Amino acid sequence: MSNPTTTSTGSEWRLPAVEATGKSAVVRTGPSGLVIGKTNRADISLRLFRPQGTRIFLAAPEYATWLLIFRAACLGAHITIVSGNQRNWKALADSIQRVGGTVDLLTRADKVPGQGRPYRPSLVVDDADGFDSTQVAVGAWQAIAVIADVSTGSAVHSLRNCDLALLGPIDAKGLDNVRRAYVLSQAQLRQATNLGQSDVVLAMPRRTTRVSMPPGAQEYRLLFN
Repeated sequence: MSNPTTTSTGSEWRLPAVEATGKSAVVRTGPSGLVIGKTNRADISLRLFRPQGTRIFLAAPEYATWLLIFRAACLGAHITIVSGNQRNWKALADSIQRVGGTVDLLTRADKVPGQGRPYRPSLVVDDADGFDSTQVAVGAWQAIAVIADVSTGSAVHSLRNCDLALLGPIDAKGLDNVRRAYVLSQAQLRQATNLGQSDVVLAMPRRTTRVSMPPGAQEYRLLFN
């Protein structure tokens, strides 16, 4: 995972414009969970933490991955990041700690929490080779975020083992994998094409939603400035 302060062109990504807002809150919540962004109609909230646990497939732009993790931390979740390259995550971990959150950077999955609590949920981020988090049990009040390439041959199996997916721009092979995994129509797949700079797609069985997910001004300052 590269440093999200970098801007570039081509196959790499560029940080989208900051969402202008007069509110001072770092992160907002909705009636059913974490507000990840908005459509042209309303805010979209994601209920990451539930009594039965949640597994999410992440093939989103890196800034969006950081935002999702940071917003979960701001809701009180303890963050556990399993990665073979901790340098890529250190800036995010430092930002989480600066706002009073807690985060563990691990190279192995043997110390991953088994569950969270209603007042202290757990978010486990799988960015490690050799840790197949689509197969491990997800505890109550816990979410596991699986960072993976949606275009690989194993993506269909991984997607089917996740409750939902957060996707950025993907190629034809990735679109076909998502279609097969979540039984999507061609009209639903079009949600994942021609995405804007701050757009992501929330996909789940038989449903897709295009979401605008720019960082707020406070988030930009804390994470990317």
